[in-house]
Amino acid sequence: MKKYFCYFLVIVLILTGCTRNGSSASELTREFFTGRIEGEITISAYDSSAYRSFLEDAARAFEAMYPGTKVNIETFSAMPEVRTGGDGNNFMLQSMQIQDDPQSRTDYINRVSTNIMSGSGADIYAMDILPLHKFVNSNVLENLDQYMAVDPGFNKSNYRQNILDASRYQNGTWFIPLDYSFNYFAYDSTLIPANISANFGINKSFSGEDLLRIGMPLYNGTNRLFNQTDYARGRGGMFYMLLNQNIQNFINLETGRANFTDGRFTSLLNSVRNYSEQGLIPRGVTGQQAGTGRQMMSMSSASSERFYFKHYNSMNLMSSFTRDTGMFMRMSLTGSAFGIDSDDEIAGIEANADGTVPFRYSKGFSINSQSKNKLTAWTFLKFLLSKDMQTSANMLSLDFPVNNEARMERHELTFSNLYRGEMNNQQRQAMQNYTTAVETLSDMINYFVIQDTNINDMIAQDAQFFFDGSRTADEVARLLQNKTDLYLSE
Repeated sequence: MKKYFCYFLVIVLILTGCTRNGSSASELTREFFTGRIEGEITISAYDSSAYRSFLEDAARAFEAMYPGTKVNIETFSAMPEVRTGGDGNNFMLQSMQIQDDPQSRTDYINRVSTNIMSGSGADIYAMDILPLHKFVNSNVLENLDQYMAVDPGFNKSNYRQNILDASRYQNGTWFIPLDYSFNYFAYDSTLIPANISANFGINKSFSGEDLLRIGMPLYNGTNRLFNQTDYARGRGGMFYMLLNQNIQNFINLETGRANFTDGRFTSLLNSVRNYSEQGLIPRGVTGQQAGTGRQMMSMSSASSERFYFKHYNSMNLMSSFTRDTGMFMRMSLTGSAFGIDSDDEIAGIEANADGTVPFRYSKGFSINSQSKNKLTAWTFLKFLLSKDMQTSANMLSLDFPVNNEARMERHELTFSNLYRGEMNNQQRQAMQNYTTAVETLSDMINYFVIQDTNINDMIAQDAQFFFDGSRTADEVARLLQNKTDLYLSE
């Protein structure tokens, strides 16, 4: 049966192949990059909603720039349905209902794996759901370090270097993200004493456990500690926040080992449930109750509550700087309640339990080591990284461009569109403060969590059994251990 979840918004053993000029990838020279850009390439992506319009726009522009080239686009998922749940004077609440079909993702991953191993795969792959660790271990991806180092037309300083550095895995760069995002925490300044809030700011980082330790002694039973529900379909809420921050305790993709039964996973499950039973966090909606309208109602019903801490995605940052400038915006992660935010201040960027600061991306690409046209594939990938493409209206991403110039221009364009024209001094100062916050928070990023979509789907499926009461934490842990052991041994 196909399943649904909601997002709430406002507004792949093969040896490395030969390059086209006959040199192996490890023997790239500057002369390789002076070759003629021509021929046909294919780009494959799973997510139609995120990729199709942007890639089609890029393909046509690239073909015009390099006559004699042809770029084919393949996408596979269904387009999402967007529904308006309500509106008012201050904000409009929308949901994007996306068909969550784990079997479809698995089928796509298997198809790509089969094609790429047979030598008939695409030249470029969007890597958002593909198993990077498996593909790297099988030598089916180009190490892009050599391209970036040798190509005279690529200047790494034009991009956010800490994002590119954090993307490296097993001594190589196997994909390049076009954009990035992060999560951060906010605190309610009316609830957090000044001697504690003095330790917060845009140059700080905290894990969820850090803030739980800070907040527990302050909790008086009147207001909730966190705006995170215990569990939410769509991989949101307190469970997923803490799971993601501690994922290395449970899954090690480099060694191919899973660890769900040493007690830490069951402790995580039970702790999150206890938080909701004690009223520290809202209770989530699980099972058959997880329909779009019900989920939206659950999230918006806490809009009049105060929370000591809130968990946000970076796309929400703008609201912290525009609320006093004639424009009110609201965004929320799946599994997060809105709550009163008029007194919110930034506590710091979200860190993992080990202190590393991760990023995520919506669009990132790899080059197939079996590609017959690597020069054109690399040139197209560089084209996607250009300022013009990263500021394209079809980018369809609220994440930040890795292209430094494009990121600054996007800030300007976003604020200009927000205020429908020329900004006054207060609004321009808000934009400058926002830009400073984005760059300062981004400076702390130093990690990318390598994940496996199939394992994520296993966790999503089985964790629900605990939160809807149909299985104990120990039963879920044993079930996940058996499933992941079988999967990782394949």
